[in-house]
Amino acid sequence: MKKQFSNKSAWSAAFFVGCIITIVAMVPSANADLLVYEPFDYADGSTLTGQGGALGTTGTWTAHETHNGDWYVHGEGISADIVVAPGPVLNHFDGIVDNLPTSGSYVGLPGPADVGRGPDEDFEIGRNMDASIALGPSVTATFTSGTTTWISYLSVKAWDRNEEQPNLVIGTDPAPNGSRGDNYGGIGNGFSGFGTGGGPTRNNRTRVYPMFYDAGQYSNVNGPIPSNAYSQAASEVSAADSFVWQENDTDGNFGAPNIVIGKIQWDAEAGGEDIITVVRFLEDETLEEAGFDALVAAQPNLSSANWDAANKPDLDQSQLDTITFMGLKFFVDEIRIGTDFDDVIGGGVPGAPAFAITVIDYAPADDMVTLTWRARVGQNFTVKYSTDLTNWELDLDDGVEADAGETTTRTFDIAGLATEGEELYFRVERQ
Repeated sequence: MKKQFSNKSAWSAAFFVGCIITIVAMVPSANADLLVYEPFDYADGSTLTGQGGALGTTGTWTAHETHNGDWYVHGEGISADIVVAPGPVLNHFDGIVDNLPTSGSYVGLPGPADVGRGPDEDFEIGRNMDASIALGPSVTATFTSGTTTWISYLSVKAWDRNEEQPNLVIGTDPAPNGSRGDNYGGIGNGFSGFGTGGGPTRNNRTRVYPMFYDAGQYSNVNGPIPSNAYSQAASEVSAADSFVWQENDTDGNFGAPNIVIGKIQWDAEAGGEDIITVVRFLEDETLEEAGFDALVAAQPNLSSANWDAANKPDLDQSQLDTITFMGLKFFVDEIRIGTDFDDVIGGGVPGAPAFAITVIDYAPADDMVTLTWRARVGQNFTVKYSTDLTNWELDLDDGVEADAGETTTRTFDIAGLATEGEELYFRVERQ
């Protein structure tokens, strides 16, 4: 019997007939227009302040958290072990995302062991968080009239009480401690920048949306927000004009990755104003520019191009030289700044192998197939097969634990899985 096999994993494809093998890799190629990449490639258990060296940044991070003094680094593939509900229920996030290449570590609130607490202990683990690092002058130099800058980052709820979507701002100054992204929090009259949501009014805390600061004045789709606007309902951004920060993933686990993507078009309006657009993708969604555009078409106020004429950002982009975060109780990771959409969804990431089946080895005499795919220790996988690329309910193994090293290899008996002339397709899914 002749069998044909192909792999339909996220980033590569393989097909062979008999012993003739062809591998077609579909990993995005390196792109020189990736301007900033911060994977937080620092040691697990260390603090963020004083760390640096990421592409497109200068100097080091300055971070502050009001309970524990600093942000903490968590290794990729390692849970922070934060208890988020009685039971106990742990935050499920481990720094790895199904639809986005990742590397390094992730940062944010400490886990219990980081601050000397018992494992799985439920306690008030942190509160106000601020951090900043300078952009390289060569990055700011690309913010020129008529060009477009794309931004992306991961945000994850670290704790389940009194939390706030982190507001990443490309601006003129670091975040003052405890500012929470508000215009009355000590930012100062000279502060300008573009942001991606969170605060300052109470029900904006867990929302993703475009906003900007101009000479210290915070503005969103509703216009300039009054000082001390924390509880003013009139200043809240509606659900139709934002995304609610996702808490649980599709399996119901706390700690869903929220992929925030921003687009800034410099001096693009007829009057020379800038356009800022911000959307949010989840881990089970396809990251593509057409999808970005579709989200904006469905929710037009995700772009300042559709705001009132009197409420348009017009900033001096030559002064925007700082990445700053502000908010409450979160993890962040994978900051990218580039000149097109593909840059900020994984193009040009150094050292971040795509999740893919890399080798298929078929032994016809024994009806055995060996699959090798990229993986990291601590990951678990389900291996599926199909004869029609439609029905993927058929499991070869639903409990594969990753091997040590960068790949995992398993051999399967496929006798009787396909009839004469049928094709077999294999897919590996991370649990």
